[in-house]
Amino acid sequence: MTDETSSKSGQTAAKAVDLKAEEEYWRKHHADQPHASEGTTFEQFAPAYQVGAEAVQKYPEREFDEIEVDVALDYEKHEVGSALPWDHVRGASKAAWAKVSGLISPREPSRGIRGSI
Repeated sequence: MTDETSSKSGQTAAKAVDLKAEEEYWRKHHADQPHASEGTTFEQFAPAYQVGAEAVQKYPEREFDEIEVDVALDYEKHEVGSALPWDHVRGASKAAWAKVSGLISPREPSRGIRGSI
């Protein structure tokens, strides 16, 4: 798979996603994320991280809010009967999408919170 490919319409597809590297990253950093709650594990969130990362390539050049319904459906197809519903894992998918898309970095616990303007 190439890093970037062009479609016939002239759009540039997102670069290929290394799902193994994403899994390793989120396994290491899951507990530090605001969507990680006590009593849940990385394994419960793993499918959400995966569909979020895949969404960058599957729905190129689109904002998460535009594709959220599609990503939620992808999650439900991927993890039939998951113990965690979409509203619990949405943050994980969005964080993975944001990291892979390069728009923002995942939340670091040491970053602090900005006040409102």
